[in-house]
Amino acid sequence: MKKRLLKTLCSLIIIGSIGILISFSAIRDKVEMVCYDLFNKNDYIDNKAAIQNLLASFKTVSLDDLPKEYLSESQLNHSSYLSLTKGIRFYVLKKKDCYKKVIGNNRIKDLISKDNRYKNLWYFSDQELYWGIDQRVLFKALELQEALKQLKLNQDAIQITSGHRTPQQNKLVNGASKSRHIKGQALDFWIGDVNKDGKYTSEDKAIVLELCDKKIIGNKGGIGLYPGTQVVHIDVRGRRARWNSY
Repeated sequence: MKKRLLKTLCSLIIIGSIGILISFSAIRDKVEMVCYDLFNKNDYIDNKAAIQNLLASFKTVSLDDLPKEYLSESQLNHSSYLSLTKGIRFYVLKKKDCYKKVIGNNRIKDLISKDNRYKNLWYFSDQELYWGIDQRVLFKALELQEALKQLKLNQDAIQITSGHRTPQQNKLVNGASKSRHIKGQALDFWIGDVNKDGKYTSEDKAIVLELCDKKIIGNKGGIGLYPGTQVVHIDVRGRRARWNSY
């Protein structure tokens, strides 16, 4: 028991040292992700109950509860965005929580706003992060994975690249000024080898787009088609919307 405890302690010290050394590196998240999986149970998420249980493990706060300096920096309280940000409930996380799986093998880090607050924190930080995601869009991503699985296609070939974005982060990535990402109602996917033919092409993306259009989203939300790329956008705005350009 003592030997195991010592091994764990030494590992944590090494992780901490690595985290400090690469705290400003692009590979920090990858290292911290591996570290999280070493010391925590992190199962594949394939049902709504598991998503709900994960979300229920976090405290939630309103826009007015967020720190003033964060509201200002993130522009969440800017008058231009209040129609989008008003009413959002934010999940309160620590940095290490971001490595928890939330849909399939996709992790919270793939869906949280990568603004300055996120970038300046490392694994052991006690500072809070705020994730304004709408669980309905998480369920839609889960439905998409299940639909692919039922068709005996590769449900893990859809990688989530963006979820909730603060207005600050949305500007940095040149998102639409009224993007549903700001409201936490949208996801972007990168589409890989869905049909299992050993490569990713427009055929893989066409499968995903058809499922989203006919079954997953339909007339209840938006789909960004983005021809010439492997990217697909979905959202749960409550009405039909389709577009081609970013």
